[in-house]
Amino acid sequence: MIAAPKAAPGECSPAVAALAGAREIIDQALNTEVPPGADEAAAEEIAALWAQLDQIRYQALARMARLYARGAVARYSGYSTLDKWLVHHGDLPTAQAKDLARLAQHVHEETLPVTAQAVAEGMVGLGEAVVIAKVTDKAVQTRDEDHFPDQGEYRQGFEAALVAAKTERPGLSVNQLQAVARQVAHRLDPHRLDRDHEAAHAARGLSLHETFQGSYQLQAWGGSGDALVVRAAIETFDAPLSDEDTRSRSQREHDALIAALRFATTHTGCAHTPAPLAQIRIVVPVQTYLNAQGQEVPALDEHGRVIPAGVVHELAADSEVVRMLTAPPTGQVLDVGHSRRLASARQRTAAFHGHATCAHPGGCEVPVAFCQADHVQSFSRGGRTVVANLQPLCGPHNRAKYQRELRTHQQQGRGRDHPPGRVPVPPPRE
Repeated sequence: MIAAPKAAPGECSPAVAALAGAREIIDQALNTEVPPGADEAAAEEIAALWAQLDQIRYQALARMARLYARGAVARYSGYSTLDKWLVHHGDLPTAQAKDLARLAQHVHEETLPVTAQAVAEGMVGLGEAVVIAKVTDKAVQTRDEDHFPDQGEYRQGFEAALVAAKTERPGLSVNQLQAVARQVAHRLDPHRLDRDHEAAHAARGLSLHETFQGSYQLQAWGGSGDALVVRAAIETFDAPLSDEDTRSRSQREHDALIAALRFATTHTGCAHTPAPLAQIRIVVPVQTYLNAQGQEVPALDEHGRVIPAGVVHELAADSEVVRMLTAPPTGQVLDVGHSRRLASARQRTAAFHGHATCAHPGGCEVPVAFCQADHVQSFSRGGRTVVANLQPLCGPHNRAKYQRELRTHQQQGRGRDHPPGRVPVPPPRE
């Protein structure tokens, strides 16, 4: 007589037995043919099953976190951390196991109470809870500690905002939730992106290395505004897809960048340079554009990425700015203004007459051909795009002028509340 194999402790528990019985019923249900016209109901049934499995996994994670906190499991299993245990017993990739273990730790320590409650009520799924825990941790770690010294208070506000967004818009995907996280970070600290962009711009650089094998390597790094310009140039000069095109994506982008550079070299010094071909569409609320106190809504590009206000002003120096009136609840465009910010070719010629180089007061040797049409009185403060209000400034001095005046404006407004209903004086830009 052969003895039955000894079952591991816990394999005969009521919970495991109940799940085994449920699996038999589920197997029978999922292996039956779906009758015509019942596809929608069948898909909803699977979605409900999936949600139930998420709940079981979530509760199991929370229990394992409590067990690991007691220490016995780590000693007998040989796995010092929960993520290592998940990799072994759950056959999970290391990165996914770490994310799940992070969520379990937060649930055990009750540091994400709003998320835990939303999961219990079925408002947030396991994958969404994992994302909330991950982006909240990142936001806490990268916050400006001078502005937000209380880590717990910052975490609580950030988490609550994400769960509220998911509750208000149940259809938000995991990727969209990550985009919302970036917008929440902006609302909590509107000038953080500008500080990050300034630091990245200060550390900018480019390296071109030619090899002995007749090839080269190009590496560049800088601020998010430069990334927008590079991406727009590549997308503009990328040839339309066709069945005959066998190039990879990286090859296509390389060829597009070379085409953009060739275009630039063939039009340097050209008296009739064509209008810009690349387009970067950014929607920015007027309060954010004016750098008003209490600005909460960030500027977004057409892909929903948050754009620093400083980058918006840099790009606006030689771009077309269109005023749009929208309905606050929906964002629907009600009217489009007709004021032009970008100077015409004739206005540039007239305004630059008498200038050989950049009009910076400290002197600058950049020829006017490479200068931008700067507004002497800021366009955002009512300055008109007329010859008398234009002067040539090179890109660096135009940006420096804006940054200097922006800092002055922020220092004057720091610690002072503006009267209700009154828009503070915006900083000069051009």
